[in-house]
Amino acid sequence: MKALILIAVFWVTLNASAYTHSGNPTASGVMPQIGHCAVDRINGRVIPFGTRLTLPNGQILTVTDRFGDGRNNALDIFMNTEQECWQFGRRWLKCKVEIP
Repeated sequence: MKALILIAVFWVTLNASAYTHSGNPTASGVMPQIGHCAVDRINGRVIPFGTRLTLPNGQILTVTDRFGDGRNNALDIFMNTEQECWQFGRRWLKCKVEIP
């Protein structure tokens, strides 16, 4: 018998910013690293840990963290240095979202 796996896939434009090391683990309990991001809600729906987001440049991120204040349609991308975060700034990104 084959298992049926359902994945929700959609595109959405998110208000993106960046964060860096704080010395603390993410909300999911892992230490942040490149390829991790924080998302609370998209279009009002709570986004589960493990959700994958593909950025316009092809980079794939995994949701491992939260903003903690219930933000909607916001994305925070982990970067290694504060300098990279400032350089990234804040921008709107059209992302592919894959919810497991």
